[in-house]
Amino acid sequence: MLAQHMHRCGMDVYQQLRSQQDPDYLSRQEEMYRAVETYVRNHAGSRSDETFRIPVVFHVVYGNDEQNVSDEKLLEQLDILNRDYGRLNEDTVNTRPEFQPVASSTGIEFFLAEWDPQGNPTNGITRTQTDVGSFWLSMTDMKTTSAGGIDAWDVNHYLNIWVCNMAIPFLNVPFILGFATPPEGAPNWPAGSGAEQPQYDGVVLHYQIVGSIDAPDETFATISKGRTATHEVGHYLGLRHIWGDGDCSADDGLADTPTAGEAQQQTCDYTSNTCNDGPADLPDQIENYMDYTDENCMNMFTKEQTTAMRFIVENFRNDLLLGTKNAPGVPTTKARMFPNPVEDYARIQLEGKDVPTGISIYSMDQRLIKKMPYSEMLDLSDLERGLYFILVDYTNHKGFTRFSKK
Repeated sequence: MLAQHMHRCGMDVYQQLRSQQDPDYLSRQEEMYRAVETYVRNHAGSRSDETFRIPVVFHVVYGNDEQNVSDEKLLEQLDILNRDYGRLNEDTVNTRPEFQPVASSTGIEFFLAEWDPQGNPTNGITRTQTDVGSFWLSMTDMKTTSAGGIDAWDVNHYLNIWVCNMAIPFLNVPFILGFATPPEGAPNWPAGSGAEQPQYDGVVLHYQIVGSIDAPDETFATISKGRTATHEVGHYLGLRHIWGDGDCSADDGLADTPTAGEAQQQTCDYTSNTCNDGPADLPDQIENYMDYTDENCMNMFTKEQTTAMRFIVENFRNDLLLGTKNAPGVPTTKARMFPNPVEDYARIQLEGKDVPTGISIYSMDQRLIKKMPYSEMLDLSDLERGLYFILVDYTNHKGFTRFSKK
């Protein structure tokens, strides 16, 4: 059975190892929860309206064609992240009335990186073929070129997401669906909880759970919505499991996630209420992305989780918001296409008053498709259906946007 062999989140494995090695780890962990609780209480209602946009690079590490997850599936996963973090998911209607008042959009968006660390245009996806059969015994090899994986892009400026095989070879069942490294120094995590080395910071996903699964078999029936990524990015942005990784005496430090005595393991039990919180006792918040519920029941982050994540971004991952705009050769001018998607003709709109010298169109795998003199109205009728990005040349800088061709 699935539950006998598979871990929904690698944080379970990490917690077990740490508590075995350090008997005081769990008690120190409880002290850490109080720190974020104090911050959230003091900053309730103070959230700015600014949208935090985080650049993502997917590193696909594959041993065969099945593991070489397609661009379309990666884009679907990105879309799932943005829907879940923006509370734009269709299943928000399933949030129970008692939790509707605390359900929240996070104001955090994710986009594929447009420029690599050297300032070259990119589609935000790397692909590395490996001889490693499975990475199930390591939490770092997929992040290391010399070990059969691929080194991270600058972890300060990109959210690196590795996609690889983490199946147990003799069972052909994933050992871990995903795991993430929280930011080092975050107040709600014990010292040393971050990446073992800075270049290992990021998120890892088992290749079979990237995006949604249309017709899942028994193994993937409860994890078919692409929400492992939603959960793991939550850890990357500082969130804890809502049951506090303990019993009813533990907590995640946030008041609007009711105390729970344990994780909901692949279930969807709306009657579950594992802890008594007193007169205003609420049921377990199985809707929350930071539980292990059946993904068909997940549909929300809370207001305090939102405050906590935005605090982490502003104070521990702020460089993500800077992108790579200061890298040599990176353009500073934005461009927009109308309409987008394009049928045959499109108009390009540019910021600033500088006159462009030319336009280059690239495929998503960075092949130059065509070059042309600058014109506000573009004839794109000769392009095949697909995704492209366009580079606008100026004398001293460049402009950039993506578009799709119908």
